[in-house]
Order: sequence, then structure tokens, then C-alpha cells
Amino acid sequence: MHRLISSPLGALLDTPTYERFKLERLPFELRLLRLGAMASALGSSDADELIARLGVKSEVPMKMRRRLARGLVHFARARAAREEISRRWERAFWGEPWPPPGREELVHLEIERRVRTRRCLVPQRTLGFFAADVSFDPIAFHVPSPGEVAARWALEIARPELLYGLPAELPAIERSRALPGPAGPEYLIRFRSPSRIGDVVHARVFEPERREEVAATFIYAGGLFTACDDVVYWPEEEAMGRGLAAQGYRVILLAPPWHGRRAPAGKASGEAILSAGPEGLFHLCAAGAQEMAVLIAWARELGSSVVGIGGTSTGALVAQAVCGRARSFPRGMRPDIAFLAGAALRLDEAMLDAPLAERMGLSRAILEAGWTREALACLREVFDPPSEPGIPPERIHAVLGLSDPFLPATLGRELLRAWHVPEGNITLRPGGQVGLLLHLVRDSDARLTIAGALRRAARAVRA
Repeated sequence: MHRLISSPLGALLDTPTYERFKLERLPFELRLLRLGAMASALGSSDADELIARLGVKSEVPMKMRRRLARGLVHFARARAAREEISRRWERAFWGEPWPPPGREELVHLEIERRVRTRRCLVPQRTLGFFAADVSFDPIAFHVPSPGEVAARWALEIARPELLYGLPAELPAIERSRALPGPAGPEYLIRFRSPSRIGDVVHARVFEPERREEVAATFIYAGGLFTACDDVVYWPEEEAMGRGLAAQGYRVILLAPPWHGRRAPAGKASGEAILSAGPEGLFHLCAAGAQEMAVLIAWARELGSSVVGIGGTSTGALVAQAVCGRARSFPRGMRPDIAFLAGAALRLDEAMLDAPLAERMGLSRAILEAGWTREALACLREVFDPPSEPGIPPERIHAVLGLSDPFLPATLGRELLRAWHVPEGNITLRPGGQVGLLLHLVRDSDARLTIAGALRRAARAVRA
């Protein structure tokens, strides 16, 4: 898949036509993801129960119910296969089996885990017909009212530094066994989130072949709905992880809050962010920033004199939060450079006015929960980063999509101007979220930009 996208044929995907196709198809894809998550949480083949949980509003014909029941039987087999391989994978990578698993066994288990997990996350074969033929909400919204948010987050809204603050004692980080990757050893790490979420954070680490020469680490977070390494092809893994590791850098790909293995039961990867509306988005920014700060400190413990951060879409919102709040972090937890594939101020406006927010039903759900523009604007201090970045502006690089349907380029430009980021550090591209991701995968420009920024920062440290 990566070779195809990177080939001349892949240029056919980097077009406005393909972007429109993906946006038109998005409601179906979200319904399919939600269907897989709900079927996994259900744990049975009860079609009537699943229909009720999905909140299907119209009457489902008996023929379709019987077909769904048969599909759920096949899905149950896929789920059992995923659970079986996951147990073996957990023991091989995180346990102490004897004799220790060899290279071929580790690679086989990793590939099988991804294949079987994807069949449950994206149940096209078993349940795709239901997502295509039956109408139900792509996202199950449960947006808290302004009063509920104020009651839960009163102190943090008044003092955002509490929301983005770090604990006195950082969580311990656990490492898995490594397996050989195309660019060097790869392994996973996990630790308890220092945020209110309190779940287990997962990240994947890509080491260059000659690890003794690693002077810089780059930490990256993917965009909304990414399933991370729960799927066979993870674009950021090839474009950022292995692409930069091949150039001699350590790369850490962070699974953002509520994505991948961090998705709550019954929720698709990333769904929990949007389903909670404003609360979900500022909680993502804060929790992701705290987790990224922990990874910065860990990378420095490994000997990295320079640590960069970055992200795409909502991952970029996490990275911009780290940049903005870095002054209040301990020195060893501040990044040296940043790469933002997307950026924005005034996220309250984006949630109501951005075309993608309207298409997914987010804008309507927020208004129905009792939010007004004035009430949303009161949350800007927790949504938006401070007016000055916590790292030198010349060390911040950004690429913006001129027709981004979720993070409008105008709001991104406004943030970068406020931060006095040099114009030469900003790339404007046609297209939106899809185009930005394809740019990262197809072109080497982004990797060259990141590698160059890391090199310059390393030279400054040595000087």
C-alpha cells in the first residue's frame, strides 16, 4: 500500500476529486467503524440488541435482522480469533515465555495481530452491508451541557495551567521485546497516563540501525480516527517512523487519547473525542500534551540531546499545545523543534463552522446540548495555546491545507502569525486533511524539513 501511494499512480489520490470522494464516503466509514466497536462490546450475536444500541431510528425489516444475525456469527469468530492472537502476542512481547520467541515468531505474531484486529475494527466483510443499507448516526453523541462541563472543570477553566500541569512523579515506562523492522529495531512502550483519563498510554518506537549514534528523537501523534498499529497499514508508521529512523533518528509514534488500543469499549478509534463535544476536544489537547511531555523526558533519559514533536490534524493540536505550554514544563520536558501538519486558534469556532464538523453532526450536537457561541468562547483559554510559544518561533514548522474542512487554514495562519513563525517555515498546500496525509506519505519534503530542524537544533546544543 505504501509503495502504491508513493508511486506515480499515487498522484491520482492527491487530487480534489479523491478528497471529495473521501469526504462523501466518511459517514459510511464512520458507521462501519462504530458498528465494529459496538459489535465487539456486545459480545454476542443478538441482532436486536445491536440495533437498539446503535440507535437505529427506522424499522429494520426482518430479512435484514436475520442477515445481521448471520453476520454477527461470523463477526464473533473474527473477534475470537483476534482475542486468541492477542493473548499470544501479549505473552510473546510483554511476558517472559521460555524459550524466548525468535524473530520469525515475533514478526508473524505482530502481522497476525494487526490482520485479525483490523477485521474487527473495520468489519467490511461481515457487517459492511448493514452500515451501507441501514441509516444510523455515524457518531453516538453524548455532549455534556455547559453546566456539566463547568461543574467538572471549574478550577481548570479558571486556571488552565492546572489542566496542562504535570505530576511531581512521572509514570514508569515499560518496554516490550523488540522486533526487526525495515529501518532498525522496533518496540512498544506503555505507561499510565498522567492525565485525568488515567488509562494506559501506548506508543511505538523506531530505532535506527546504529543506535549508538542517535542524538535526536522525534515524537509524533497521528490524526483523528487513526487506529495506529491496530491496522496493517499505518501511514505515519512508514512516512514518519521508518522514514526518519532510516536517516538516523529515533521516532516515537504516540497513540493519542481514545485512539487505537486506547479506544473505550463500544467506541470507534477517536469517536470519544467528538462524541463529548467541547469537553472531548480540550481534554484531548491537555492529556495528549501531558503524555507527550512524559515521552520527551524519557527520550532525554535515553541520551537524546534534541527532541522534536509533531502531529497531524488533532495530533497537531496536541503538539501545538505542548509548544504553547512548554514554558511551564520542567526544562527536560520542553521540545526543541515542532512540526505541525495542521494548526488552529479558536477551536470553538471550528467546532461550529468547519464543514467537517457540520458533516459529522458535531455542530448540531453541540448546539442541542445547550452551547452557545458565547459559552464556547469562554473555553478558549483551555482550547487555545498561549499567545507566545514556549520554544523559539524559528524552530516551528507547519504545513496547512488551504481547504482543510476541520482545521481551517485561516485559523492556522492566525496562530502562526501570533507566534511570529517565519513565513519560510510555513507551507500551504491545496486540499485538506486527506491531502495533508498524502503529502506526508508521498513527498520527502516533510521528512527533510524535520530532519533539517533536528540537525540545526543539535548543532546549537553542541555549540
